[in-house]
Amino acid sequence: MKDNAKPRRPQSRGLAAVWQARLAMLVMINVAQLWILSAAVEAALAQSYGQLAPLVIASGICWLIALSIFLWWRPAGEGGRRY
Repeated sequence: MKDNAKPRRPQSRGLAAVWQARLAMLVMINVAQLWILSAAVEAALAQSYGQLAPLVIASGICWLIALSIFLWWRPAGEGGRRY
């Protein structure tokens, strides 16, 4: 038996937890964006155009957060920790 043979199960559970947390955050952000979209449609139909600017800004912020989660929040993996 090799000396450097280690069980990989705990690490794979940790990586799965990170991926599941990322997915849960992305789902929550998408639900928030759907709510913002419905509020924007309702405001536009009511001809209350003053409410559209904050809704568009909030949607843009949600989009940027989702983009950052998708692109940069990744587990360190087998190559060691990244700081």
